[in-house]
Amino acid sequence: MKNITIIGSGSFGCALAYILQNNNNVKIWSYTKEECNSINNKHECLFLPSIKLKEDIKCYTNYEEALDNSDIIFFVTPSSAIRKTCTEIKKYYKNQDIVIASKGMDNGKLLTEVVKEELNINASVISGPSHAEQIAKNIPTYVEFSGNKELVKDFEIDNFRINYNEDIIGIEVGAALKNVISLASGIIEGLNYESNTVSFIITEGLKEIKEIGIKLGAKESTFYGLSGLGDLITTTISLDSRNKRAGLLFAKGKKIEEIKREVGMTIEGLDSLNNAYLIIDKYKLDCPLITNLYNIIYNNKNIKDILKF
Repeated sequence: MKNITIIGSGSFGCALAYILQNNNNVKIWSYTKEECNSINNKHECLFLPSIKLKEDIKCYTNYEEALDNSDIIFFVTPSSAIRKTCTEIKKYYKNQDIVIASKGMDNGKLLTEVVKEELNINASVISGPSHAEQIAKNIPTYVEFSGNKELVKDFEIDNFRINYNEDIIGIEVGAALKNVISLASGIIEGLNYESNTVSFIITEGLKEIKEIGIKLGAKESTFYGLSGLGDLITTTISLDSRNKRAGLLFAKGKKIEEIKREVGMTIEGLDSLNNAYLIIDKYKLDCPLITNLYNIIYNNKNIKDILKF
């Protein structure tokens, strides 16, 4: 059994705690006292009340207690908070393994690059089609892991299986950019197009994700695996995806701040869209779907022009 600290008490952070509590000692760090109190007093997640956590799982709002005696640290914060998290844990960090479960980028950089810059260590990554709501129902879930292969045995249980993949860049790119395509699929459905058109969005989206990933050094084959096509399909067809729900709301004419309030949790696709566009612009890549989506959301292009390329 390992001592594991999960930084982030949202739905996926608590879903990971739910999985890991079977074979490990788990602590959670939370940004808010409200979420912390829910875990400590009710043993449940505010965003995922169907999960019941063991009573010996404790949640903290300070890093010193949360990281004390830990062997492995999971980052499950919004991707935009990864750099800040690294700087805040530095004084308590004691060379624990770090596993990134967040899905996104930071100013055009992969999250492993951010951790390397701030803590000077090579982090591992876990990703794949894994909605927290389905993990809470013990639905069989299959994901990919890259980094310290020795850690895999500490995380697997019967309904949560892990494939190892050495292509950490490909896994990270797929994890971040599938959320962008999910926004697009939500818009397409919100405009009352049907499965023919959604299938086109998934296919074009995969092509553009692959274009960006290969430019950054990923292997093409990764994008046909769990963290590529697998996660892309899940997040574009399932209403468990907050990014798809955001796209549906965009199609209804709602603005970003309204959508954030209505969805109620981080919409990673919005930040990832910015990051994708930075990379597309930097390398002059041919990614018309993502470029159209960027201009619709951030430059007031007509939403009905999403397919005009």
